[in-house]
Amino acid sequence: MGCIKKDKTIMKIKFWGVRGSISAPVKPNYIRNKIKNVLSLANAMDIQSPENIDKFLDGLSFSNHSTYGGNTTTLEIRDKDNNLILLDSGTGIRELGMSMLGQGFAQGKGEAFWVMTHTHWDHIQGMPFFVPLFIPGNKFHFHTSMDNLENRLQYQHAFTHFPVQWDQYHATKTFSYHEEGEIFQLGKHIRALSKSMRHPGGSYSYRFQEGNKILIFASDAEFNLEEMDNIDQYLGYFRGADVLVFDTQYTFEESLQKIDWGHSSASMATDIALRAGVKKLVMFHHDPSYDDEKLDMVYLRALKYKEMFDPKGALEIVMAYEGLEIEI
Repeated sequence: MGCIKKDKTIMKIKFWGVRGSISAPVKPNYIRNKIKNVLSLANAMDIQSPENIDKFLDGLSFSNHSTYGGNTTTLEIRDKDNNLILLDSGTGIRELGMSMLGQGFAQGKGEAFWVMTHTHWDHIQGMPFFVPLFIPGNKFHFHTSMDNLENRLQYQHAFTHFPVQWDQYHATKTFSYHEEGEIFQLGKHIRALSKSMRHPGGSYSYRFQEGNKILIFASDAEFNLEEMDNIDQYLGYFRGADVLVFDTQYTFEESLQKIDWGHSSASMATDIALRAGVKKLVMFHHDPSYDDEKLDMVYLRALKYKEMFDPKGALEIVMAYEGLEIEI
């Protein structure tokens, strides 16, 4: 009898920008205070060797030994054949673009799909600094459920806003519009569809599926108490996701004060993930005013909230940071 082959499909996700609204650069005095705090926690044994130093740092909270990052929304998705999907183009896409130059894009031999949720500045402001777009021969296939995406992006390049004009992008650019809920292909392996989210000016979430693996990206989505009364219309869309990247820009208390600002809280995200049977929730679109210590606190509160309502559940909660890589 032949053995049954398991699905080896692996969808890979990498985060290049995790902030919302505006980028949040780390200030010099903040770095100094981090160093002071770490040194105050160390003893002589902790710094005797590189191995001891790594072990010591690994035992600290994330905010002590690292930073969540300051760039705005940019994600990289790869299918099992390593085909590339770009998701939005916040400031994080500049560094992603530099990394792509060693993958054929410097020679004009690169090709990628590009999915856009909406065109608020924090989701498009990195595009003018994305080098692969300037190189002839590269091909970018834009997909969106927004009307007039190309016109919106061209407007960012009006000479009053930026000195480089849209037609100076010499790469080939194609634009495909998809009605909400319409299934469309991104290469051979990944199917996608969109769902509109409550957000000023409009925004779309996207559900990506490769084989039986599902990734949902739902940033810039406001789920307040009023919206939770109508959550049933969304649960089918979120249900069974292997990874749900969700807008958690505000604390619950702040979300009550910022109705119609277009963002959600970690508690709302956790409620939705639990009710929809999500396997992994990724907290995303961090507020630019939150430093690493506050983001640690928000994350710990989310873990406690989950334990309170579903202590034996399988839901995993992680906090997005620049460089985070996930395989499903």
